[in-house]
Amino acid sequence: MTVIAEQGLDRQGADEKVMVRLYAPYASEARKSWVCRFEIGEPVAHARDVYGETGLQALALALSSLSAALYGSDLYRRGGLGAFGAFGGYLGVPAPQVFLDEGPYPF
Repeated sequence: MTVIAEQGLDRQGADEKVMVRLYAPYASEARKSWVCRFEIGEPVAHARDVYGETGLQALALALSSLSAALYGSDLYRRGGLGAFGAFGGYLGVPAPQVFLDEGPYPF
């Protein structure tokens, strides 16, 4: 799998970053669909394969799912996850509509 996007998010009170990776979509012969994987490092520790009818759909759904996992995480909700030196705000990825009370810049 090929990483197509990667970002290190800040963690309140820690020097190490929370790494977020998005992988290139690939065709799944077994499921006759496309798969796009994302991973969020510790302490959020969330990874998922997202399926779509096309590579573009799988990519869009994976980005939306990744965003929901970030803005919905306990770490973010406690104000412990941030980006660009600020905590509890924009993480560099738009928030799904359902999280607009939590994170800015909707999809």
